[in-house]
Amino acid sequence: MYFAFKENSGCHGDIGFYLKKDGQLYDKTKSPYIELYPGQLQRYASLDSITQILPHEMGHVLQKIITSNDEKINQNSVDMHYSNIITEYSTAFSEGFGEHFEVISRMYEENDEIKNGIYHDIERTQNITKPTIERGTRDFILPLRLDYYREVSPFWQQKYENLKRHELGLSGEGKYKNSSYDFKDAEKSILYRNMGLSQDKSKMKSLEQSISTEIVVSNFFVKLITTDIGELNERYNKVFKVFNKYLNKDSRPQLIQFVGGYIQQYPEEKDRVLKIFKDSTGHDFTEECAPEIWCISEMGHINWIFDQFGSGKFPIYMFNINTCEKEDLLGLKGISKSDAEGIIAYRDKNNGFEDIQEFINMDGVSNKAIEILTNNTSKDHIEKVTKNIDESKLEKSLSNLLLANFKHLGLMTILWFIIFSIIYYLFVIKDVIKEKKKLFKIMMKNFFKLIFYALIGFIAAGVSSNIMDGNKKFNPVIIYIVLIFICEGVTLLIIRKDKIKLKHSVISTLMMMAIIIYSLY
Repeated sequence: MYFAFKENSGCHGDIGFYLKKDGQLYDKTKSPYIELYPGQLQRYASLDSITQILPHEMGHVLQKIITSNDEKINQNSVDMHYSNIITEYSTAFSEGFGEHFEVISRMYEENDEIKNGIYHDIERTQNITKPTIERGTRDFILPLRLDYYREVSPFWQQKYENLKRHELGLSGEGKYKNSSYDFKDAEKSILYRNMGLSQDKSKMKSLEQSISTEIVVSNFFVKLITTDIGELNERYNKVFKVFNKYLNKDSRPQLIQFVGGYIQQYPEEKDRVLKIFKDSTGHDFTEECAPEIWCISEMGHINWIFDQFGSGKFPIYMFNINTCEKEDLLGLKGISKSDAEGIIAYRDKNNGFEDIQEFINMDGVSNKAIEILTNNTSKDHIEKVTKNIDESKLEKSLSNLLLANFKHLGLMTILWFIIFSIIYYLFVIKDVIKEKKKLFKIMMKNFFKLIFYALIGFIAAGVSSNIMDGNKKFNPVIIYIVLIFICEGVTLLIIRKDKIKLKHSVISTLMMMAIIIYSLY
């Protein structure tokens, strides 16, 4: 086994590389390796430390080595995969199998100091992220917020992803659909759903959706290992034997192949395995499963959940007709809401589409929608659209992401300044300030004051996760109020002799504080 250390690495395990030494290249195309970044060697007792990431990547390597007829995953989904985003059957199986090692490594960690440190970090992460999730949800749902928590999502979303891998990997709640909301903008609906801020326990995923979700696969393997008997290595020997003997033998989803193979190899464990499958997926086991039928939308798509305001949209969006939701279909130009609902209703009633020829059988769906759906699922059309995409030019840039976030904050601040100016003029200074030049000067001062206050709100939202009150996150509203009182106290001290300025400053400050607090709470 080889290890490669690379700055800013996303971490992955694979087989095949070339080793350069003393100016010569050595062929290691059949050798396994794991790529990590050096900073991971500094942390052992945190939620996402090397003690869990290394087993995750080792799982990928073992799968590639042991699985007969192992093939490179042909990824159709353009979304960066996360634990409870619906993706391909193959990606979900591979990543879910890797993720379950994170949970198992925490459970079976032999070093008490490391284990206690990890679980302490889990508790801390829960206390940090849960309030942020609630506020982030309000950013989406409530109108005219400055969207602070969406703007600082790069600083908390990955922590929440790590926490979901732990919590959902243990609880099995990944089988429930992510909470969704019908925004006017279908892309915003997709983004909100894909963030997976919570699960709607009144809505179970279909079988196809469950086995296309990596955290569901993770939970299956966690339960398979933890409910088995014998030494840990013996339990995994059984898993790897099934991998080698039964996986990738046909076109069925890998989890279906694995479960069928496991039952065939170890018939005495049939009842246990079938119960685990139902607990994890929410459905009884079946050898039959709807195929993947990929559909392409040529709308710009946010395929990275950190990129809340589309700094680098992917030029296309790909989704599986047999696992998609209404909002995915609404991204197809010409598909109405009633058409999308009709397509989903027909699919769910008939346990999925077997092929695209079945589209013409749908009642209550317009001919135009059927034509659009047929064209956009055509392999020739998909190949034509995708062949000219240069993905090297679509690499994500943190600087562009932050620039887009500040641009959004600026636009929302300007909108609020317009609202503020109208109210402030009509109810505060209309009868006091008559001279236009003086009025303009006052408004410009307030404009820059609001920008300053909005930036303080942004800072409060960003730093609150790093300021702890015991083991709990410090309230960003309190941080903001303290900072504003300090700034306003200095201002009032300077202008204390001018009663009119003093009055106007206090009023404008209170109005602006109300705007920012509304966006922070």
